[in-house]
Amino acid sequence: MSVHLMIKSLLRRKVVTALLLLQLAVTLGLVVNSLLLAGAARQLVEQPTGLELEQLLTVWVKPTSAAMRTQPALSEVITRQLAAVRAMPGVEAADAVNQIPLRQGGSNRNVFETDRQDETDVDSVPYYNTGAQIFQVLGSKLVAGRLLTELDLNTPNVVLTDKLAKQLFAEQNPIGKSTNNGTVVGVISDFYSQRYASDPFYGLIQHSFMDRVERGYQLIVRVAPEQSEAVRQQLTDVIRGAEPEMDIGTVMRMDENRDEVFRSEIGLATLLAVLSGLMLLVAMISAYSHAHFHALQMQQEVGIKRALGASKARVLLDVLSESWFTTAIGAGFGILVCYGLNISLAKVISIPAVPLWLPLLATVLLLVCVTLATWYPARIATRISPALATKTL
Repeated sequence: MSVHLMIKSLLRRKVVTALLLLQLAVTLGLVVNSLLLAGAARQLVEQPTGLELEQLLTVWVKPTSAAMRTQPALSEVITRQLAAVRAMPGVEAADAVNQIPLRQGGSNRNVFETDRQDETDVDSVPYYNTGAQIFQVLGSKLVAGRLLTELDLNTPNVVLTDKLAKQLFAEQNPIGKSTNNGTVVGVISDFYSQRYASDPFYGLIQHSFMDRVERGYQLIVRVAPEQSEAVRQQLTDVIRGAEPEMDIGTVMRMDENRDEVFRSEIGLATLLAVLSGLMLLVAMISAYSHAHFHALQMQQEVGIKRALGASKARVLLDVLSESWFTTAIGAGFGILVCYGLNISLAKVISIPAVPLWLPLLATVLLLVCVTLATWYPARIATRISPALATKTL
């Protein structure tokens, strides 16, 4: 069937055709952006964190007594808790910290080299007040200098992540450099610290007691491989056994913390994927109804074609060609919809720009779905007998 004849055929059903084109356009826009969001969410979740997520457990703890939330009682409570946790079967290391890695936000401060603030000032750097065992807990690798020890307790010595050290000191040796937070004694491998820090892999670690914990503190526990569930089930009781007057949060594995951080992207990607699937299903139903109704309306025309010698294959191709033509027009509008939707989503969430190949791939997917939906009505049209043309004369 020629393009001119297909256009005339579609114009005879203006309202139905317009609704089908709108549906195809919206479906294409949703499919493209849901694929983008799904890919972006997967990249966020699967990106390297520098942490062995399945071997790390975290739990929020807060003394119920106000006296135990300040020094010196606070240090005594934490020391008892850590001793009990470290003695658990399957536990390799544990420490208390003011915040845990892989979170949306937390305790941050600016860091700069002394006497060079204008050139080196870095805003919003996550900092960790913790013990000397934190490096074993996180599995950090020493890049330069040394790790903090018990001798560094409450001294102005700090350890930086590698990325932060390079940002502050470029190619210079950072060991011994003075910052507004203390003297750099070591550099460790990067780990994912905070999502909304100036850089997620910036981090500064100090060996110091927390002065007060009105909002509680976190325990991070490193467990032996395959021991996370066994330790998780006992951890709350062990902590409360060391000090009964405790509010204790849910014990979470670090990969669960990661999923919580990226929950909005994962949830939105899932929602759009479901909506896209439903839209594809509805588009297939509409394409089926459109083709079936058209086949019934065009029985006499098809009968005449058959009487004039048109083969079943030719009739089948004519019906499918009109569906393909309609889909191509709808996909053309859909490309505009997908770019418009992408721009709107980018204002409220982080979403990649639409690459040129993705709408083309989605168009192919749409064509496949429409072809499957219109195949049966097209087969019905091929069964129309040439005698039907003479009966209607």
